[in-house]
Amino acid sequence: MQALGKHSIASIVRGGLGVAWIASWLFAAATVLALLGYVIALIMSAVGGVDPQWLHDMSQQIRLRNGSIENYNGPGWLPVFGTFALAGVGAGGALVVIWRLRKMFDNFRSGEPFRRENADHLRVIWITMLIVEISRLALLALLGLLIRILGGPGVTGHSGGGEFNLMTWASILILIVLSEIFREGARLKEEQELTI
Repeated sequence: MQALGKHSIASIVRGGLGVAWIASWLFAAATVLALLGYVIALIMSAVGGVDPQWLHDMSQQIRLRNGSIENYNGPGWLPVFGTFALAGVGAGGALVVIWRLRKMFDNFRSGEPFRRENADHLRVIWITMLIVEISRLALLALLGLLIRILGGPGVTGHSGGGEFNLMTWASILILIVLSEIFREGARLKEEQELTI
């Protein structure tokens, strides 16, 4: 089976990216709906319509998934909103990356890998990944700081997932190089077409 063109590996990958696109939109929609539901539950709890213990139990579960935080007596909404913020950043980044990959693989299916727009797609992908990773680290640092400040006396632990991810940063560097390779390939292809 050939790598590029119709009925190729690129066509199969493009189909998989279509499924990933739909799944990412569903995840983003579920995140927004869950956030709205939580805000409504907070409002209803404030007016006595929902048992506050239920919200406390939910925030405890989310807090435990966020990392090993012990003796936390701060506001229950803080780790919940932190989780929603992280999910939102991830969903937004995934949508941008998948959209750009779909456009690239459309070009691969047509048998034209070295187009200038593919270099642009790769550039947007690595910039998006960089923004998502920096945002993730900043949100986790802010969440950890707020948990320490608002968590009450004796709070210990950390917010999980704030570690440096070597694979993500290596992927960003590889994409930077690939985007320049595609840019140079597109330039050479344009020169060759002008020569002919």
